[in-house]
Amino acid sequence: MTPRAGWSRAAARPICCGELAMSAPVLAPVPANPGAIFDLGQAPESTAVVDLTDPDRPVELSYARMRDGTDAFGRGLRRAGFGRGSRIGIVSANRVEVFEAFFGAMKLGAIPVPLNIRLATDQLRALVAAHDIDLIMCDPDQARRLGGLPNRILTFGSPGWAEFRDAGSLGAEALDDDELILQPFTSGSTGLPKGILLTAGNLRWALGKMLPPGRPRNPALTITVAHPLYHKNAMLGSKGAFLNGGRVVMMDRFEPRRFAEAIGLWRVSKVHTVPTMMARLLAEPGLVARIDQSSIQEVHMGSAPVSRRLWDEVCAAFPAANLRISYGVTEAGPMQFGEHPDGLPRPPLSVGYPLPDCELRLVGGATEDEGVLCIRNPGVMRGYHGDPERTAARFDAEGWYVTGDVFRRDADGFHYFVGRDDDMFVVSGNNLYPAAVEETLLRHPEVLAAAVVPVEDAIRGQAPHAFVVLRSGAAVNEATLRAFCLEHAPPYQHPRRIHFLDELPLAGTGKVDVRSLRNRAADLALDDAAASQGSEG
Repeated sequence: MTPRAGWSRAAARPICCGELAMSAPVLAPVPANPGAIFDLGQAPESTAVVDLTDPDRPVELSYARMRDGTDAFGRGLRRAGFGRGSRIGIVSANRVEVFEAFFGAMKLGAIPVPLNIRLATDQLRALVAAHDIDLIMCDPDQARRLGGLPNRILTFGSPGWAEFRDAGSLGAEALDDDELILQPFTSGSTGLPKGILLTAGNLRWALGKMLPPGRPRNPALTITVAHPLYHKNAMLGSKGAFLNGGRVVMMDRFEPRRFAEAIGLWRVSKVHTVPTMMARLLAEPGLVARIDQSSIQEVHMGSAPVSRRLWDEVCAAFPAANLRISYGVTEAGPMQFGEHPDGLPRPPLSVGYPLPDCELRLVGGATEDEGVLCIRNPGVMRGYHGDPERTAARFDAEGWYVTGDVFRRDADGFHYFVGRDDDMFVVSGNNLYPAAVEETLLRHPEVLAAAVVPVEDAIRGQAPHAFVVLRSGAAVNEATLRAFCLEHAPPYQHPRRIHFLDELPLAGTGKVDVRSLRNRAADLALDDAAASQGSEG
């Protein structure tokens, strides 16, 4: 186990994290076993999940139905010889059975291992082979991709799935704090994703931050989930809704028009997104204007940086809603920030103020108010599966988890994401984060999206190259955008090349696939060099 020496628990207090108006308050603790999330006394016939995976046939599933499905899966695991410590892979697009397998496994004491279905087939198969998975639960598409593996595979919705489930009640296993109970993965921005080992104590702490002792439930909470449940953002939002006795309006993928229609039809109170989803929603002419916004109280964006322009556009598009952006690293919670203890309003683009009993410090910066974020809290992971060296590299000598994310802190203690420490590059002796160049490009009215990567440069060491998506009908060219950057930012920040794309490539978590853009920029730079030599010859 990775040491977390020196951690100290501060006095806990309820916090306000932009929660919505409450109705029919009911006090309840978080579950001792996180898999028992549907056993908390929620109104049994109230809706837990609105299943929109078939948009023409929406299905509402009650808390009683979700509890029964969870229990049937857990009992099926036990009947098949699986139990505490068994590793249950979940390889599926969003569907109700994902919730049943995820929480049913934990209720039995088994370890759900949700995998990114957007990985290439060889990558996905390599992850399964490397992570000691005892049983794989798949949707039909993923079952075809994983055929031939030695692992036992069950396909959701198949006759085998129906036979596997064992109807009846399942008592939740008592779990020790140090007992492994979940293995999500990193986003895989460098190499294959890494398996993150989380314990029952880790999850209990995180659930307690979402519904602190004494805070009434909010059964009126209704959230959208159109991003993948294998990623922490969607699953964490779903847990928050279930803890409150609220509803999850679930789609199998994000489609702007379907998403917008669901907000009004199902009276969504919290629009839960990642920034790319919100940018696509706003890019559809007239779409937001047609949304019935009367139920919306909060718009949430997480998992990736938010530009000031997107912030302003979302505020303008949803004027009656509170806008919240979040930051959370899966290895440490994944919750680190909330609201200010003195009730100060959160400034634009801030991810918030440190949560109670979550110690944070910034190291390596020019001042104590900037640098790489380091974390100590009871949610910090045990380590990476099968990789003690990488685990050790993520902790300093005092047991702080080193995120690799650069932050700054203002005078009131609010924190702001700056960039990844390993994304920073040096241009003519100046440190440069891609976000600085992207922010400048996004100030141009005809730029819809932008991503910046470093390319080796014989004179400057490295130079920023940009990939840009223009708004529909825009006619701006590379020379114009480069001139715009030179006018609005220091010379070393202006991109030496700008390449235009119809859309930015996305990784499976909804973030821009920076690795593929780096490779593409390097190849294009070689092409430019070859063309230049050819013209000189």
